[in-house]
Amino acid sequence: MTRLFTILSIAIFTISLFSCKPAAEDRNKMHENAKRVSDSIARTIDGPLNEVMPKPAAPVADTSKK
Repeated sequence: MTRLFTILSIAIFTISLFSCKPAAEDRNKMHENAKRVSDSIARTIDGPLNEVMPKPAAPVADTSKK
């Protein structure tokens, strides 16, 4: 009887462990969504930063040499 319960508990644990992982298609879709959200956040941050960043000035000639 104890042996039967041990085998059943191991089987239930194994099934529950492997059934909790998302399928490969779901993982790929999750990674695509995460990349899309990440890119969206990056564009949202970069837009205002590019407006505020000072433009590089033209090089000034060195007049200190004689």
